[in-house]
Amino acid sequence: MVIDLHVHTRVYSSCSILESEEAIREAKKIGLEGLCFTEHNLRWEHEALQKLSQKENFPLFCGVEVETREGHLLVFGVNKSFAGITPLDELRELVKKENGVMIIAHPFRGFLLFGFADLSLQVEMASQRQIYQQVEAMEILSGKAMKKENDLAQKVSKRLKLKGVGGSDAHAPGEIGRGVTIFKKPVIKNEAELITEIKKGEYEAVYWLEKFKILNKG
Repeated sequence: MVIDLHVHTRVYSSCSILESEEAIREAKKIGLEGLCFTEHNLRWEHEALQKLSQKENFPLFCGVEVETREGHLLVFGVNKSFAGITPLDELRELVKKENGVMIIAHPFRGFLLFGFADLSLQVEMASQRQIYQQVEAMEILSGKAMKKENDLAQKVSKRLKLKGVGGSDAHAPGEIGRGVTIFKKPVIKNEAELITEIKKGEYEAVYWLEKFKILNKG
């Protein structure tokens, strides 16, 4: 099942210009099979999400992009919203209690600004961040990160034996599907099943929109 695990809509993310229905239309157009609405610190109401999913006849899942001092985390399985910066230890305990998962989002977005010339040294240094011990997976293909930044994320995840997911981090229509996660399981029905599949690790991260454009060129 092909899912974009990281999408923001203007419903709950003020930085997004993407309407929820518009996100679904774009997803259908490029052949995606599901979307995760992961708003900044805020979670969709379950009934509202289900109503929209049924109306559009399209699978929708819910998570939250939670801000911590150590980085942004995509959290699934915790039925609450957050405010400001959440302490990582507190978040980890909450996720563990609810049997949820945490994925570190766009871990190296902006790292090129620091001018690291030796990528191998950077992999060694980057792999030492303590936050990687707290998460179930890493976003190794982010639609808002440069290719070199995503390449570094892939190298670090491989070094740490940490599974890698893809997500667009979409805030506008044309960004949907830049990065996706293709799950081995053909049908994922709800958030609980999504969490189970993330923990199982049977998936791969793919630059979906890029491939779609190439296949449909002309």
